[in-house]
Amino acid sequence: MTQVAFQSALARLVTDLDFRADVRGRGRAALPEGVSEVESERLLAAAGDRGLDAARTIYKGFRLSKLLLTLPLTNTLLGPERMTAEVSAFWEGRPPVSFYYVEEALAFCEHLLGRAGAGPRVPYLREVVCYERASLVLERARLAGERAGEQRVEFRHDPAALLSTLAAGRRPRKVPAARCVIAGRLSRRGAVSWRVVEG
Repeated sequence: MTQVAFQSALARLVTDLDFRADVRGRGRAALPEGVSEVESERLLAAAGDRGLDAARTIYKGFRLSKLLLTLPLTNTLLGPERMTAEVSAFWEGRPPVSFYYVEEALAFCEHLLGRAGAGPRVPYLREVVCYERASLVLERARLAGERAGEQRVEFRHDPAALLSTLAAGRRPRKVPAARCVIAGRLSRRGAVSWRVVEG
C-alpha cells in the first residue's frame, strides 16, 4: 500500500503546484498517510528538486498537446492568449484523469460551454465547440459492436464558411448568418459525414 501512496504523492508533486508548495512549506505534515519514512524523505527531496520543474514542463506540454491536436478549430478561433487563459482555468478545476486525448478534449469542450456568460466572448465559439465536440463523439473508440449515434449541431452562421475559414488557419470575420442544423454520422468504414437537416 505504501508504494501506491508514494507514487500518487510523487505524481501530485508534478501536477499540483499547491501540493508541492505545501510539501516544501510544511514538510512531512503535508504528505499523505501511508508513506514510509524512506518514501517521505524521497518525496521531501523531490519537492525541492529543480528537476521537478522539467517534469512539470513535459507534463503540461503533453496535456496541452491533447487539446491542440483534437480541437484545432477551437484553438484557431480562440487564439493563443485566450486559449492559454481557458486552458489554465480548465486545469485549475480539473486534475488530469485520463491519458486519452478524446476524454480530455471533451471535458475541455464542456468547460468552455459551461462558461457561457463568464467565459471568453468570442463570436462563433459555441457553434465551433459544439461541432468539434460532436466530431470527437463520433470518432472516439468504441467497444466491438457499439455504434455511434447521430450527432446534431445547431448553427446561427453559415457552417461551410465558418468551418472552412478556421480549417485554413484563419479567424473568421463577418460570417453570413444562416440558421441551420447539421447532422453527423459515422460510416461503417469509420468516416464521418455531415449534412444539413434543417435550414
